[in-house]
This record gives sequence, structure tokens and C-alpha cells, in this order.
Amino acid sequence: MLKSKSIIPHDRPVYREVLPQALKTAWRNPLLWIFGIFAAVLNSGGALDACWKFFNSIQTQGSDIFIGQTVVQIWHVGWIGGFHLLPFFQALLAIFSLTVIFLAVLAFSCISQGVIIQSVGSGKDGSLGRIKKAMLVSGRALLPIAVLNVIIIAAIWLTRFLVSLPLAMVLGRDSGLRLAIYLVSFIVFFVLTFFLSILQIYALNAMMSQGATLAQAFGRAWQVIKQHWLVTIETAILQALIIVVATIAALIALMILIFPPAVLYVLALFRQNFALFQLSSGIFAVIIIVFLVAYTGFTVTFQYALWTHMYRKFGEGGVMPKLHRLFRFATHKTDIPQS
Repeated sequence: MLKSKSIIPHDRPVYREVLPQALKTAWRNPLLWIFGIFAAVLNSGGALDACWKFFNSIQTQGSDIFIGQTVVQIWHVGWIGGFHLLPFFQALLAIFSLTVIFLAVLAFSCISQGVIIQSVGSGKDGSLGRIKKAMLVSGRALLPIAVLNVIIIAAIWLTRFLVSLPLAMVLGRDSGLRLAIYLVSFIVFFVLTFFLSILQIYALNAMMSQGATLAQAFGRAWQVIKQHWLVTIETAILQALIIVVATIAALIALMILIFPPAVLYVLALFRQNFALFQLSSGIFAVIIIVFLVAYTGFTVTFQYALWTHMYRKFGEGGVMPKLHRLFRFATHKTDIPQS
């Protein structure tokens, strides 16, 4: 029996295939979430900002206390106790240890980005053996990946400076112009940062899957964005919506999970039971930490998987924005360009 002709254009939007594929990849490979957490250390754009901005004040204060004040205090103690060789060298050792740990975390962040790209791009499952192989490949490419991250971070900071400059010029003036400039600056910064994040993932794909040099990777990534900017925007909007829905669902699940320790906490207050108070606080802290780790890891893995699949799909050709498909359907033309 012949099927009736559909009134909807038969071209299948690329995001209908890529988005479910990316979600499936992220959900079925929880081992990649660990690498997603470390990858988020240097990945400054994309969907993770929605989660990061929520904890911005706590994170900023915590980093100042843990990194800034601690190092200053150790150095201060070491400098004052310079006449006593042992305390001074202990301070130097502590600073050296913190520096080594800091650089190790940054290096593993670069390797983690490559691991996710390599695992997702190979089309294999995130098994331990595959991940070990991906770590070896990413480790060999550590230097170019690190340079790529430095360039992207510098570009993001430069973008932040340029879009903040007009705002700084009107600070202190109580007028509608200040609000308008603030909104425009925020939108411009968000869009540019998001595209820089996508550019970074595309460049990583060119390096990891095609053996491109750093310059070639930037060139190929920019070429893909320039040719498929409309499809990229369509997919980015849908990605943002998915992140919002996932965040709401995750917060509902979190409230359900923290309800039992909340009840224990209230009982501990009423009964003045310190042991019960410690138990409820410990359970609450564990749930929050596990939730943040799982949510961050899943979100970052989903982001990398999405744009990795998109990069591979663009390489196959035949990708057409929805606006072009609708235009072709309305005008019955077939010579619509691919960009």
C-alpha cells in the first residue's frame, strides 16, 4: 500500500538525529562524566555556564580562600620565619606542591577534553579499555590541546573586556542607558563565548580525529561554523532548552533526595541530638556533592558529544538549516545552498 504524501518537508533536520544521539551517548557512558568534570575546569562557555553562574559567589569566595589566602599566608609565614630554615623551606615546599597540583589538574583537564572527543568520535562505548586508549592519544596531544585552551580562554577574557568597556563608561549614572548597555553587553558576551566554546570543540575534533595542526584545526573549525552557522544556532537553541529541562528535572530529583536528611535535621533540632545533627548534615553534604558531580559531568559530556556528532555530520554533507528546508518546500526549489 502506497503511503500518502506528507505535507511536511521530507528532509530530516540534523538535530533530530544528533540531539538524541548525544543524550544517549552522555547517559550511557557515566565513566565519561568523570572526565567531563575535569574538562569543565578549562571549558569556559556553553551550557555549563547555567550551572556555574548559580554557584558563582560561593565558588569565587571558596577559590579566594583556598588558593589566594592560603598561598599568601603560607608565604607570609615562610618569609617571616626565614631565619629558621626549616619553616621557610616547608613554605616553599607547600607552594611548590600547590603549583604542581594546580598544573596537574589543568593538564588532566586538557587530556579529559581529548578523551571525551576521542571516545565519542570513535563511535565506541565508554568502556575502560577504550578510555585508556583515548587517554594515551590525548596525552600525546597534550601540548596542542593546552595551547588551544589558552587561546580560547584569552579570547573569552578579551571578549569580556571589550563588552564590559561600554558598561564601565556609564557606571555611576542612574539612567536607562546603563541598563540597556548592560543587557546588550551580556547578550554579546554570551553569544561570542558560546561560539568560542563550539569553535574549541570543533578544533579539538579536527586535531583528534583528523590529525590537524593547531592552525589547521582553527581553520577547519571556523570553516564549519561559517558554512553551517544557521544550523549551529538552531542546535544551540535546542541544546539550551534541553539543559533547562534537565536542570529542572535534576532539581526536582534533588529535592526528593534531600527530603529524608531534611527530616532528620529537623528532628535533631527538636531533640537537641548532636549525633543525629551530624548524621543528617553528612548525608545532606554527600547528596549535594554527588548531585553536583553527576550533573556537571553529564552536562559537559552531553555538550561535547553534541558538537562532536555535529562536526562529524557536517563532514558527511547534506546538512541544511530548517529555514532553507521550509523555503525550498514553499517555493519548490531544489538549488538551496548547504549553508
